[in-house]
Amino acid sequence: MNPVFSNSDYDRLRAALSVANTDQNASEVHGIICGAICNQLNCGRRLDVNSLVSTVAGVDAESKHALEASIDSLYESSQQSLEDRDSSFSLMLPSDERDLAERTESVALWCRGFVFGFLYNQSDNMDRLPGHAAEITRDFIAISQAEPGEDTQQDEWALADIEEYVRVGVQLIYEELQSDADSARVQ
Repeated sequence: MNPVFSNSDYDRLRAALSVANTDQNASEVHGIICGAICNQLNCGRRLDVNSLVSTVAGVDAESKHALEASIDSLYESSQQSLEDRDSSFSLMLPSDERDLAERTESVALWCRGFVFGFLYNQSDNMDRLPGHAAEITRDFIAISQAEPGEDTQQDEWALADIEEYVRVGVQLIYEELQSDADSARVQ
């Protein structure tokens, strides 16, 4: 995993989500954010990502504001890393020291979040996505249903391969959508 996000970044977002009484995983929220960034390129308008993260009624204003600030900050840093195109983009996932089942679930949730953010209000348009974006999105849907295997070295390698595929897939989707957006502005 590319170490752009530290364990403390993951833990801070996880704590903010917990205090705001949401059942969404930090990895899933990062997936939603990255999907929303790509959605913005595809649709031309920024989604209110904070509205896509569910909190229960009765959460105090301070906790909700802290979560929204975390999400906004993560949106900006994720968008910047995708714009840089220098392979600095990474997925926000638990550390490699966590058990395989938790990490597999987090990758699945990351993909589920990405698909939710990316296809929000446009699921009927998936086949109209440019280049490989539709195929990669279908792969992310399949990955979102992944279940952990046994805790073997082979399964560790498989998970590492999947993480890298997802990371590169998001970069490819972003670049294809950016290229389309740039072409539309020129015309």
